[in-house]
Amino acid sequence: MKKKILALIKNSAKVILIILGICLAYKLNVVSIIICMSAGVVFNYLYQKEELKRKRYFERFKDAVSYMEQIIYSFKKQPKIRIALLDAQKIGSDEVKELLEEVIVSIDTKESDNIYEESLGLIEKEYSCKRIKSLHKFLIKIEEHGGEYDNYIDILLEDIKNWNDRTLLFIKNVARVKRNVLISVFSTVITCGFMAYVVPAEYSYTPSIVYQIASTVMLILMLVSYYMIVKKMNIDWLKEGQSLKNNQVMRYYNLVEKGYENYRQLSFGEKLSYKSAKKRMEKELSKCFPDWIREVAINLQNDTVQSAIENSYENAPFILQRPIRKLLLDFEKYPVGIEPYDNLLKEFDLDEIKSSMKMFYSINELGKEQSDQQINSILDRNNKLAGHAEEAKNQDQIGAASMLSSVPMIVGIVKIMIDMVLMITVFTTSIGSAINAG
Repeated sequence: MKKKILALIKNSAKVILIILGICLAYKLNVVSIIICMSAGVVFNYLYQKEELKRKRYFERFKDAVSYMEQIIYSFKKQPKIRIALLDAQKIGSDEVKELLEEVIVSIDTKESDNIYEESLGLIEKEYSCKRIKSLHKFLIKIEEHGGEYDNYIDILLEDIKNWNDRTLLFIKNVARVKRNVLISVFSTVITCGFMAYVVPAEYSYTPSIVYQIASTVMLILMLVSYYMIVKKMNIDWLKEGQSLKNNQVMRYYNLVEKGYENYRQLSFGEKLSYKSAKKRMEKELSKCFPDWIREVAINLQNDTVQSAIENSYENAPFILQRPIRKLLLDFEKYPVGIEPYDNLLKEFDLDEIKSSMKMFYSINELGKEQSDQQINSILDRNNKLAGHAEEAKNQDQIGAASMLSSVPMIVGIVKIMIDMVLMITVFTTSIGSAINAG
């Protein structure tokens, strides 16, 4: 605690000195300097808080990836969850070691039919990551029911490695965006500061109250804009949330289904919203679908396709629960036909999803060996879909954050305009005074 306080004081001192230098260069008065330095102290506290959070998120991400990879490597050698946990504990961070110790003790001491689900649930609660949940579910199925698992687990491992690579690349892009914003802030501050030195001393407008207020507000906004980008790009790399709210999902579903059945019956307002609603839903479905496919494919290790889909409903993202319910009802209506698979999300233009569903249908018609090959193909294909979905999501976040990089420039333009008006006013006043004196 003492070290954190000392580090905060040290960082605050650096920020204050930088701001003091800028304020003096801007020729600000004492009141403006005090306000800017106070804002700097507040900014530094909030910034350091976000930095600690950023480091925490990154460490948790690394711990999760390391844990999953080690569990898979150990399980491939010997398909026993407890032994795999012991191996993962040896290489984990102190936090992971403590957590896995608790899990192992739970496995050794609990008497329950769902001992693995309950014990591994401690890890899932601490690291809310869909891939960890899917991996645990798969390992439990193998531990309890056996079966061929090498190809499955290799594909899961490949997915984890690809996810790790994509996330590390995204982290680099986030750092690049923050660096660009910082460059934009300093460039704007330097440019605006230069304006005070382009006129002779006798025509100086810096003592003006308008200049003092405008400069103070601008410097504070520079701090705020950088803090905003830092906060926005402080992402929990394990958290995988739905960007649309549940009520939006239901409203969009109703609109798209209504438009699909008969576009002409839509009102004028609904027609205006239809394309936008459909596009947003397709984007969100593309992001969530790979997680659901992974869940179903893992269930297929011991279940039929229909049972695997039914068992996946509880853990499915909210946006997929409605179409899954319809699919299950269609299974009762068409017990052997392709119609249920073909009808899933037919209102949307999602060719990759339709193709995956047809592959599920074909599994029912194949023998065990061919079925396994098809499931492997689905998982492999799904990993690529997940990659595309995550890349699209990352690009959306980068794009939204990049827009904030224009804030310093906009503020700078407004400040330069104010300075130019003040400059013209001073010149005009001086010329008027000279004429009157003459």
